[in-house]
Amino acid sequence: MSGGGLFVFFATAVADAVEDRRAGARHAMLIYVTAPDFEAAQAKAAGIALGLGWMLVRLEKGMLVPPDKPQPDPLLQTAAESALAEGSALVVYGDELPPEA
Repeated sequence: MSGGGLFVFFATAVADAVEDRRAGARHAMLIYVTAPDFEAAQAKAAGIALGLGWMLVRLEKGMLVPPDKPQPDPLLQTAAESALAEGSALVVYGDELPPEA
């Protein structure tokens, strides 16, 4: 395997023009992307969040998702499947983070 596949990143970002999110609020999120390698996945993940109205995107950690291992939560499994079909998926946690969490 060339190292490509489905990657997931845990990230934090600040809402800019995001529907149903207070502008300036920081949120944790999981970003699923398909990419040929980890570096490409990092760039794509940050770009996905920026393109969806988030700013100050910080990728905290990332990993290749094992193709034969289901995600631990039905919502995350749906996101992983969506990313495989569409190229990316974003799961934003509802609770705002403290300003410097």
